[in-house]
Formats: sequence, C-alpha cells, structure tokens
Amino acid sequence: MRFHHAPLRSLSILLFAVAVVAACVGQSASTESTRQELPGALFGLREMDFHLHSGMERPVDLASWIDLAVADGRKVFLLLDHIELYRKTPQDYEDWRAKGGFQARYPLGAAGHQALFADFDSLSQRKDILVFKGWEIGERELDEGLETAPMRLAEVIGWHIGPNHGGEPPNGQSLLRRVRQIKEVQKQFPVPMIVFHPFPMRYENLWRAAQKSGREIHSIPVEEYRFFRAGEQEELIKLLKGTSIYIEMSRDTEQYFDEPACRAALIADLAPLAQAGVQFTISTDNHHLRAANKSFAPERYCEPAGITPANTNGLVRELLALRARRALGEAGRGSQKK
Repeated sequence: MRFHHAPLRSLSILLFAVAVVAACVGQSASTESTRQELPGALFGLREMDFHLHSGMERPVDLASWIDLAVADGRKVFLLLDHIELYRKTPQDYEDWRAKGGFQARYPLGAAGHQALFADFDSLSQRKDILVFKGWEIGERELDEGLETAPMRLAEVIGWHIGPNHGGEPPNGQSLLRRVRQIKEVQKQFPVPMIVFHPFPMRYENLWRAAQKSGREIHSIPVEEYRFFRAGEQEELIKLLKGTSIYIEMSRDTEQYFDEPACRAALIADLAPLAQAGVQFTISTDNHHLRAANKSFAPERYCEPAGITPANTNGLVRELLALRARRALGEAGRGSQKK
C-alpha cells in the first residue's frame, strides 16, 4: 500500500487543526493566566506510565522490566495485567506461555491474583519509583458481568476499549455508554478508573478496514476519523465532571499521528475536552521488549491537543491522597486497639 501526501490537502488539514487549537486557547486565556503550579510539583508526561503490563506477559523478571522504563525516564507506574488471563485452563496457560516465550509465571485463579499483587507490592521498597497496581478489564465485561474478587485488590481499574474489527469502530456514543457503565461500577468499587485507548482503537478499525478493501489510507478524510459528532463532547464533559474517571493517551496514538487527517481529527476531538478540564493519563501500554527499548516521547502527540502535565497529574494526586487516608485509618484503628 502506497502512502503519498497531497500538499494542498495536507495544508488544509493543518489549518483546520490550528483553528481548533486557537479557538480553545482563546476561550481559556483568562483561566490559564491565573493557573499556577509550583516548580517541580508535576511529573512530566514521559515520567508517567499508567498502563504497563507487568504480569503473565512479562518478557523478563519484574525488576529488570521496571529498570528498562526507569532508564528511559519513568518515575510513576500503574502496573497491571489482563484479568482474563487468570481464567485459562492449566493446559491452555502452558501452551500460551510457551508460544509467547514469557519469562513470568503465575498461578491461575485467585492464587495468581494474590501472587501478582504481592510482586507489585515488593517494589514499594524502591526509592526511585512510585508504583500503583491494578487490572485491565475488557469493556464487554461491563455488559456480561464482572469478576469482583480480584477487582478488590486494585488501586486503579482500566477498561480496555477494543477496535471492534468488522463492526462499527469506537465512537462518541459508544464511549458515552461505557462511561455511564463505569460510573455505576464505581458505586461498588470506589477507585479511580481509566478508559484505555479509545481513540487509537477507532483508527485501528478504520485502517484495518481500509487495508482489507484495498483502500488508500490517505483517502480517509478528517470527518471519517472524527470520534465525536455534534453535542457528544459536551455530553462527555458533563458526565466526567467531578468524577474519578480518566481518558488515556496511550503510545498507540503515535503511529497514527503522522497521518495528517488523523492528526487533525485527534486534535479536534481532544482539544475541547482538555480545555473543559477533562483529566487524562499517559501510558506506554508496553507488553514487549521491543517497545520497552524504544524511547517514549508522548509530548509529540499530547501537547498539540492541549494535553500537558497540568491535566495528567490528577490521578497521581488522587492515588496519593487515597493512600494517605488509608494509612490514617489504619493508624487510627491501631491506636483504638491499644
């Protein structure tokens, strides 16, 4: 498949994106002028990874896996695994593990959940990183039912939005539906939750469909890439206001950002959310050594859409506050026993 850029089309797309960002910046000028942050109070984008697979699919021992990320600048982690992996049968697990060449080995079921989180807890002794722990759960489990016991171990739960190949790609209506469902789940599990990679999954669906039909990627217009339709951004902003639900900006975005129409659509979809105060998370979503050995540069695709340290550090602050409250509660219970 050939990729050719049409200069005039690329210029019009660029002007469209610039207009969107300019409008958002103009609307928020008075707000930005009064915002202040202490020097050094925020973690940089590349210092955070709120989606690092560190369980059954881990290619090396846990300490080495973390060291690779630290060497590239990471300081704050959400370590997690796919919850459904622990439902495999013993034979399926052995076959899958051998095929993947994974170094990690965990028991299945509840014993595996406990062993995984014990490994994550062991990293608390390190002074160079901040580690939180959680699960990645497929979005369809919001429809089909949840495995609640392991969810109680998590400090954060991330919901995997899939590309839905062969069907309608993720869009504004599907995201609104999932956010409403997540808000209901939070009534039972009052922990921060993240919507994982909704935008790249739309692009993946569109590219896969184009490749299957023999269509040129460059023929996909901005309008087809657009995630939201009229009124959906405003509705999402209202749903997310005052919640502990975050939208992920994953490294998967990187591969689509070079396509001018996709880049313009992403900026148009995200800039109004950022301007309105929606909170985001930054992640690599790394599974493999090849990705772990590649330098992480989220600024490239985050900053043009208005996603900065100011609107990506909220989850760090919230998790630290929750830990502090738990510690105070435990200390209070201990003093009462005396």
